[in-house]
Amino acid sequence: MDERKKNLLKQVVENYIESAEPVPSQFLAEKTGLGVSGATIRNELRELEELGYLTHPHTSAGRIPTEKGYRLYVDELMHEDTIDMTLIEAARAVYEEPVKKVDAVKALAKFLAEETKQTVILGLGKDVVYYTGISHLFSQSEFREYALAVDMSMMFDQCERYMGSVFQKIQDGSVQVFIGSENPLGNACGLVVAKIGTHALFSILGPMRMRYRSAFPLVRMVQHIV
Repeated sequence: MDERKKNLLKQVVENYIESAEPVPSQFLAEKTGLGVSGATIRNELRELEELGYLTHPHTSAGRIPTEKGYRLYVDELMHEDTIDMTLIEAARAVYEEPVKKVDAVKALAKFLAEETKQTVILGLGKDVVYYTGISHLFSQSEFREYALAVDMSMMFDQCERYMGSVFQKIQDGSVQVFIGSENPLGNACGLVVAKIGTHALFSILGPMRMRYRSAFPLVRMVQHIV
């Protein structure tokens, strides 16, 4: 894929993540600074759609990323956000306060869910799961559809079973992302996850439209703190 198509895909993904609205070609022509005509951008978007990286809702001329588009974005196009030092210091202080490690990890998860408006799921050994910030997930536009919200609610009821399969897929020391059909916790979601210690997992769950660029450094920060 040439650089112009990559840049356009990056723009579509990041604008859709922020707006939850299909991204029209006219917006891209005005905002990307590529110096090419709207017709050229429309042709490029059509090619990206034919390649399977974008799609468009029937009621809109704008494009949205596919699972394949999100995967390319995460693997090759994304630049991670920088975490503010005050958040790192506050997170470390929260973790160091409880005496028991399991309580410390839970406190850290709850703190980060509240501070970043994310849904955090911990796998704490065999068949022990702790989750916090669920309301942040269900406040996203994707989950306002009743049937999908019910499906996700059922997933949380059986979370212990699913987290075991996530643990088996994680390589020690790495932060990994599972998108859509790759994600054992729900094919409408993205999951950014890493092992902490020998038997535990720390993960951030969101819609496929989640802010991967901010979730990655948060998970990595937890690895360093714990």
